Amino acid sequence: MLNRVAADRTMFNRLMSGWLIASSILFLVLAFQNLAVADDSSPLPGQQTGDGAALPTDAPPPTDAATLDLHASATLTPDQATQPEVIFLYSFPLPPGGPKFLGLKGAVSLTSEKPLFNESLNTVATNTSGACPANGSVFPNYTAIYNAYPNLQPLQSFILKTPDQGTSKLAIDYTMPVALPISNCVVLMLDWEGYSKVTMRSDLLMTYTTDPTTPVGMLLGTNQEFVFGIDIGPGSTKNDALSFVQETKITQPGTLLAFVGDISDSTFAIPPPPGNWQTSNDIYLVPGHCPRDIHVNSGGWTPKAGHYYSHIPPDAQHLLSVPLNGFQAKAAQTFVYQSANVNVERGDCLLTLFGLKAPEGGGIDSENQVKTLFLPSP
Repeated sequence: MLNRVAADRTMFNRLMSGWLIASSILFLVLAFQNLAVADDSSPLPGQQTGDGAALPTDAPPPTDAATLDLHASATLTPDQATQPEVIFLYSFPLPPGGPKFLGLKGAVSLTSEKPLFNESLNTVATNTSGACPANGSVFPNYTAIYNAYPNLQPLQSFILKTPDQGTSKLAIDYTMPVALPISNCVVLMLDWEGYSKVTMRSDLLMTYTTDPTTPVGMLLGTNQEFVFGIDIGPGSTKNDALSFVQETKITQPGTLLAFVGDISDSTFAIPPPPGNWQTSNDIYLVPGHCPRDIHVNSGGWTPKAGHYYSHIPPDAQHLLSVPLNGFQAKAAQTFVYQSANVNVERGDCLLTLFGLKAPEGGGIDSENQVKTLFLPSP
């Protein structure tokens, strides 16, 4: 969903519109037997275990930490299920006294009535001033939301994709070592795109503090989305041997403290891989500059696929690696929280790389909603 809180037209809709126009192929119903998705890599702190529970992070909350219940649920009407996109908003008032966001615990889920591709982006935001949205408010896109609530600031998003009937659930559990400023109210956005009626649900508890001495950081946008298995425009490729990059420039000195979010990679509306597949999700730090032979657009991402792993400089630090394994028409996803302590300078460059190994071909929609927690130097 292409950083959907910043871009109104999503990668999925843009790519699928181009595909439908170019090929005039009817949507392929993906109705395959449920097959377990295994990830034989060792779980990172905060990744989900085999039983669906998130491994807790090791950052203890401040002694004055409090929680805010962000429970909400939205079910599409039959008419809404025919729309390109539907976004539900829910508000949760904040107490006075300068609260600061620390983390989340609980789960988000997506339940589909049919074995068709659906996805939901679940975003926790703060509306720093002005009226807060009425619970259950419905919007067709992010342009309409930000026109109505210009002071809305996203905090963290979690993506769920599934081609299956049934429930896809992501367990979430993290507490950050520094906080993010919030005020007025927290807004939960449940954003759907897809091909059938679904229910989106949040069972999250937000942790916050009112301690004025708690340091304040920021989240860097190292998240993005690309499509493999079909070539229908920027951000897509039919060649699974190629990769894509999201580039994030460091604009001031400071420290990288953690990587937080989730990754969801799924088959979609073209034939899936007939066998095993594996996605690569990596973040590198390049000192001093962004590589000149990796050409990105104004959004910081590569419109064209390339052999970008071979362009990583030898002095780059490999900060995060989260391979996901899948089989045939399934989604593979995981929650990610990994602590870090990496000093950076202005001019350094973060590269998020997306790759796919699908020896027998097939389509994969690969989305990374992992952001980088950054503490600027005093």
